[in-house]
Amino acid sequence: MTEIEMDEEPGAAGGASREEHLAGERVRRHVDVEATPEEVFEALVTEQGRERWLQEDDRQIHIESCEPPERLVWWWAGEDEPATRVSFDIVALPSGARVIVTETAPRFPLPALAARFALVAA
Repeated sequence: MTEIEMDEEPGAAGGASREEHLAGERVRRHVDVEATPEEVFEALVTEQGRERWLQEDDRQIHIESCEPPERLVWWWAGEDEPATRVSFDIVALPSGARVIVTETAPRFPLPALAARFALVAA
């Protein structure tokens, strides 16, 4: 797996699109914020917090693991985008918190596999 440290937003002028960066790769970024780890975690796990902080209201989110207030892992997907795994590691700092975000796109073509099989009734 290739790891990329991002210095600019995907899709920014001259930058590659989000899909180009995530084709079987891992993108890791961090940001220091003036908030406690508990406040950051609350912003990530509530719909209102995500809308305000991430400005991503049209994605489906499925929680994989939750370890308040240090770590949250979810899978999310947009209507026309493949699902990616996103982990948030929240580290307390003397003046706030560092949020380390790692987004990974799986290499296995799950959508293609699912499209070839009929749904099975439970």
